[in-house]
Amino acid sequence: MKIRCLIADDEPLAIKLIADYVSRIPHLELTTTCKRATDVAGFVGQVDLLFLDIKMPGLTGLELLRSLTVKPLVILITAFSEHAIEGFELDVVDYLVKPVTFERFLLAVNKATRQYQLQKQNVPNIQNITEPTTQEEEIAKDYFFVKSGFKSVRINFSDILYIEGLKEYVSIYTSDGRKFIKLASLRDLERILPTKTFLRTHKSYIVAVQKVTAAYGNIVEIEKIELPVGRSFKEDVLKVFS
Repeated sequence: MKIRCLIADDEPLAIKLIADYVSRIPHLELTTTCKRATDVAGFVGQVDLLFLDIKMPGLTGLELLRSLTVKPLVILITAFSEHAIEGFELDVVDYLVKPVTFERFLLAVNKATRQYQLQKQNVPNIQNITEPTTQEEEIAKDYFFVKSGFKSVRINFSDILYIEGLKEYVSIYTSDGRKFIKLASLRDLERILPTKTFLRTHKSYIVAVQKVTAAYGNIVEIEKIELPVGRSFKEDVLKVFS
């Protein structure tokens, strides 16, 4: 699987950095780069993932996204954080603020990779938000419920691949290819999930131990998705997977 990428940024050094990051990830393939947003439209349909700067001469990145009726997966990369909400309203995968570290870049690419796989499988990406529940309601269970549309969906612990923390929310990825967002923190879920079957590997990730297919360096792999291992969690990870 190769995900075809396009980098759009008016700063040559920014393009060089992101191009270097792309080259480090085997399943990414850099198709081309653009210095103006107006040049991007001609490549729509030829690329799967767009790394897009917001502040560019002429047409801005956000204006470009509003103008596209069909668009690839988009990761916004900008020096300005104030447009984050607007970016997510335009259904971008992630929003990176410069200077971008490789670790943060990898997190964003993992999200894009997951969405790309779901699209290829024609699996709906469910992202409705549930109401918070108390720890007492959740504890000692092997499942919890998450709002999905007009119904509450039961998620069994055994179906979870991994969980990603998103400040006030968590994204829960399941083995049937679905994604749910729950109003909770990773710390909340750590109190609920059994420690024998779930492991905190990073400040932003909890993984299902039995779903991990490989562990190497600072990476754990689940269904070909690479998740980073944080420095403070590495010792615990090595105990489980060495």
